[in-house]
Amino acid sequence: MRYLLILLLLASSSVSSSEATVGDFGSNQQAETITSTTETVVNQKGTPVTTAVSPSAPSYNQDVCVVSSGRGMQTLHIGLSFGATTSDPVCEMLKLSRQLEKLGLKVAATSVLCNDPRVFHAMLNASTPCPIKGKIGDAALQYYEENPDTVPDAPSVYKRKEPGERLRYDRSRKRYVRY
Repeated sequence: MRYLLILLLLASSSVSSSEATVGDFGSNQQAETITSTTETVVNQKGTPVTTAVSPSAPSYNQDVCVVSSGRGMQTLHIGLSFGATTSDPVCEMLKLSRQLEKLGLKVAATSVLCNDPRVFHAMLNASTPCPIKGKIGDAALQYYEENPDTVPDAPSVYKRKEPGERLRYDRSRKRYVRY
């Protein structure tokens, strides 16, 4: 009987120690019950394809004659990207000519521009031929007449099928017009 009484006392003391009231910080237990139910339904058809990122070549200066381009392609399993840079020869020619002119070498600047057949024939049509081998003006014109192999081919003129009609490009209309 003595054992039964001790066992009963132990059981009653353990039950009273597990009961905690709200705000009872001495037992470090909470008497609140929080129940949360979340239901998420995902309805997805197919698998999303990730984005291909193509590299680019940044130019930190506006006075650069390099153009960058990039291409990319992405499939479900593999992605490819390519980047390239190209230099603009007309831009380089203009920059060289501008720099020579700033240095006071105007004949050399003109000579650099004359490497373009359009500029060469425009100056020839204006009776101011491009300098060659130190000759300018009439002396250069005489040299070109004696050495026609040094004259570049004239730029092509767009013609219609009817003889005698010529076309020129009108920038304001953005198309070729008759004149």
